[in-house]
Amino acid sequence: MQSYKLDLKNRHRVYFDFLIISVVIIILTVIHYTTYHYTMNYHIMLQFAYYLPVIYAAMRFGLVGGIISGLSITLLILPFMTYFNTMAMASSAMLTQWVEIGLINGIGWLTGFLIEQERKASRKHQLALQIQKELVEKLKRESLERERLQREIRQTERLTALGHLSAGLAHEIRNPLGIMKVSIQLLAQDKREDREVLEYCRVLLEECERLNRLVSEFLSFARPKELVREKIKLGKLLEEGVSLIQPALRQHRIKLSQTREQVDDCVVEVDSDQIKQVILNILLNAIDAQREGGRILLEGIQQEDFVGFAVSDEGRGIPPDILPYIYDPFFTTKEKGTGLGLSVVHRILDQHSGKIFVSNRSERGTRVEILLPPS
Repeated sequence: MQSYKLDLKNRHRVYFDFLIISVVIIILTVIHYTTYHYTMNYHIMLQFAYYLPVIYAAMRFGLVGGIISGLSITLLILPFMTYFNTMAMASSAMLTQWVEIGLINGIGWLTGFLIEQERKASRKHQLALQIQKELVEKLKRESLERERLQREIRQTERLTALGHLSAGLAHEIRNPLGIMKVSIQLLAQDKREDREVLEYCRVLLEECERLNRLVSEFLSFARPKELVREKIKLGKLLEEGVSLIQPALRQHRIKLSQTREQVDDCVVEVDSDQIKQVILNILLNAIDAQREGGRILLEGIQQEDFVGFAVSDEGRGIPPDILPYIYDPFFTTKEKGTGLGLSVVHRILDQHSGKIFVSNRSERGTRVEILLPPS
């Protein structure tokens, strides 16, 4: 609408300028014809006034304006020069008038030509500025993409190094851990009547279980199993993941809202067990961030060549200075966390050519987006 108004305004300006130029030329010509009996010097001086409309026409309409206005003046003044003053004019005066007419046309053409050259140069300059701006924006995008790729490379290198370390360490820990667990259980059976010993045994067994879970996560992280891909609807994976966390939702009195109809029928070719592990990790992280009460939103998303889901919680969010490190192994802000949850998610998605994006919501809480290539 605004563009249409500008076009209409420009069109009115063109009509107005054309009218002004025409009126000025006609008025000067009428003065010539109505004062034909005045001296020749008067008419020569009057002809100087033609420069004004000619120059303005050239400046406004370019070379075409200069040529048309010059030729129009020539055609209008030609009868005056030929018939009215033929007898009264000396040959030198007649030559002066013809030279003046030639100069009027020449000035109009030259001014129009120079104006068009200046406009072309201005357009080239504007085009160069536009290209420069686009190049700067492209360089910024490429720089951001390069930084993202470098972060992913560093993340992969850290995960690879940790994987090799964890594999050996986990096996070395698991065997003595199993012996400790059996020994504690036997001690608890022998000292059934000693409540103090039983309490110590219970605490030791809990810690053994926690260490065993940690070792299992190390092994899962260090030696990921080979992908067993199958084509499956994303909605089915999400439904199975949601059903597994229902007890945790009820325990913490959290409501789960879902708006994923747009992706339920989208088919992805993935290892369903590993993607369900991703779904569980993300939903459980949201529950941990939420603690008690509130609402978690699970929504389907589609972006360019990807399909996936987003989980938004109403927790405290993630401090901006921590965000760059959330995928690092062992990095955690939880009291009992291992710091491997998002690292495992990142590795699984990397194997599936997927993506993960974590950001703080504008109001409160965190939003995690999981994207997978559709089948």
